[in-house]
Amino acid sequence: MKKKQRKEFSNKRDLISLEDRINKSNKIKELFFSLKEVWKAQNIMVYLSFKSEVRTREIILDLLMRKKKVIVPITDFKKTIIHLSELKDFNKELVSNKLGIFQPSKEFVRPFNKKDLDLIVVPGIAFDDKGNRLGFGKGFYDKFLKGVSKKVPVIALAFSDQISKKISSEKHDIPMQKIVTEKEVIECK
Repeated sequence: MKKKQRKEFSNKRDLISLEDRINKSNKIKELFFSLKEVWKAQNIMVYLSFKSEVRTREIILDLLMRKKKVIVPITDFKKTIIHLSELKDFNKELVSNKLGIFQPSKEFVRPFNKKDLDLIVVPGIAFDDKGNRLGFGKGFYDKFLKGVSKKVPVIALAFSDQISKKISSEKHDIPMQKIVTEKEVIECK
């Protein structure tokens, strides 16, 4: 079931034109910055957008301008885990990894302890209104989120086309608390 949903929603997201993706990402950014969780947080983990995901570059630049600490993931493919690094300059510190995902180059890695995070922003392929998330299937974010305090808000960014009636979930899956789309903020139940 998950495999089928993953393919269906990946294809749906990939069909969004670049122009639409930019416009929808800008609307998502506006709604994201309206959230009290964003205003309260100082140390914010944000994914670096990849391919047809909701674009995070403008969100990250805005957070940096507001003097928030931006923490980005570094993917360890051998151990299938995420490490964290503080990002200070979006335009100078990032390089593309073997999959084409941006992450800090070695000289700009500034390790950050996940216990110090105030807010986590995650990507996904599809979501439902209960906060269930369909990722790429490797479990990076679920493993990462297991070790984070339940008090830390976990917010997903998604296009409205990525919202499903129901996402298959398993015991180890960590649900989102909110999902921000270009149309609304979904409070997950």
